[in-house]
Amino acid sequence: MTSKKLISKLNKEKLSIALAESCSAGYASYLLTKTAGASKVFAGGIIVYSLPSKEKFFNIPSSTLKKTQGVSAAIATTLAKKVRKEFSSDIGASIVGFAGPTASKGVKAGTIFLGLSTNNNTLSKKIIIRGSRNQVRKKASSLLLELIYKNI
Repeated sequence: MTSKKLISKLNKEKLSIALAESCSAGYASYLLTKTAGASKVFAGGIIVYSLPSKEKFFNIPSSTLKKTQGVSAAIATTLAKKVRKEFSSDIGASIVGFAGPTASKGVKAGTIFLGLSTNNNTLSKKIIIRGSRNQVRKKASSLLLELIYKNI
């Protein structure tokens, strides 16, 4: 699935989207916006790479973040819901995870959670991606776009 197909589908359905990215550091936003016509559907994105940024911009308590180092299905769905609300978009999506080379709290490097929020549905997907740090970030971003495409 290409970003062009996603942008086309969002345009056709007259849907807007916003992203909250952690370990991908804006790569999913880049994939979306490299396609002509993205400005009609992409409301915006925010990179919340650190735990303090997740707390500051989305009011997630530090105690909640510290339990999982900000990497869980609950954090992914919370970010997706809150970014959708913040940008008043139809869809909110998020990526959190440990791109590597190390992870935390006994979680494998390459563990990623994708979050998606629409008016009708909120879901998360856990994936484990093998590869270098950059490969994990790129693959996670592509998988997020696929998840969005399949669920709109």
